[in-house]
Amino acid sequence: MSSDSGRRRFDLQRVGELLGFYGSIVLICLVSFFPIIWILITSLKPASRVITFPVEYVPRTVTLENYVTAIQQAPFARYLLNSLIVASGTAIICVVLGSMAGYALSRLDFRFKLHVLMIILVSAMLPFFGRLIPLFELARETGLLNSYLGLIIPYSAFQLPFAVWIFQAYFKELPDSLEEAGLIDGLSHIGVLFRIILPVSAPAMATTAIIVFIYAWNEFLFALTFMTEDQMRTITVGIALYQGEYTYPWATISAAVFMSIVPLLLLMLFFQRKVVEGLTAGVGKA
Repeated sequence: MSSDSGRRRFDLQRVGELLGFYGSIVLICLVSFFPIIWILITSLKPASRVITFPVEYVPRTVTLENYVTAIQQAPFARYLLNSLIVASGTAIICVVLGSMAGYALSRLDFRFKLHVLMIILVSAMLPFFGRLIPLFELARETGLLNSYLGLIIPYSAFQLPFAVWIFQAYFKELPDSLEEAGLIDGLSHIGVLFRIILPVSAPAMATTAIIVFIYAWNEFLFALTFMTEDQMRTITVGIALYQGEYTYPWATISAAVFMSIVPLLLLMLFFQRKVVEGLTAGVGKA
């Protein structure tokens, strides 16, 4: 009797734990995805039905007119292309330079290595908006305003510390035998990195590239300041300029916002496993 009572108490406790666990996951998902869901709902409503009381959580009439307006009202495709070029260029630079620095910091022995790591970490924590005016003056003097390099260079500088930390943590997880085999075959350290280490470091490369890409895609302040010509604006700045002096076309803005985040959602869904592996690698050794 006492054994059955203990088993039932254990079962109830187990059920309670599972309900709490999955309930927490559902709650987190709802809170995280509600803004995206609400943007989608708003984008599908007629403009006259966006602001109503009581609130329409489910549109009575669904329309794609807002998407057509968002594309026709501004050079939306050009904004997307600009963001794609800037974000891709930043991701490539951070992967290449970050992997080289991360390899040196994880595999090579040299004086003040720990100090270098700490300096890189501290540089990543500095508020980047304090560097806006000096970088703007530098870009103006060098003719980089309204050019892709004008954004790619500062974005790469801001994200390189993050890339270096991911790569150096991940490389610590790799067995020394990989590197030793390459060195015995006559490769240099650079040859070992690009011909042996990087081909087996897909999680670190995917994690770095995706997170840097998302940062560059979403950045607003530098893009607004450095890109003043309409044809050179990125998607975040372009969407911000949809509003008029006295009007806020929320339905059109929601349609543009939703179209701009679809590529990021697909990217995260496709590479989510690699991102998790890259972020968790080297946790115990970093």
